[in-house]
Amino acid sequence: MVQSRIKAINRIELVDEVMQDPTCIFMFPNPEKISPPILRLDEAKIGWTKEVPLLRKVNINVDMETRIALVGPNGAGKSTLVKSLVG
Repeated sequence: MVQSRIKAINRIELVDEVMQDPTCIFMFPNPEKISPPILRLDEAKIGWTKEVPLLRKVNINVDMETRIALVGPNGAGKSTLVKSLVG
């Protein structure tokens, strides 16, 4: 097995060393100001069905300075929350 790997390594074609990396310049325009709140939920119900919501009385206010992390085990409802907010 070792001998076959050594042969495979010896068959690998060597490429020339890169002398200069290509330069790319990204230009992003400054976004216009958005008035707060960007997202607001008051007493919302979140879940797959309206009859049995996963969360009740959800209050969320999101503005430009807000940072949110969704953390939890599989099946806790992270994707459901995001899909509810989007849809």
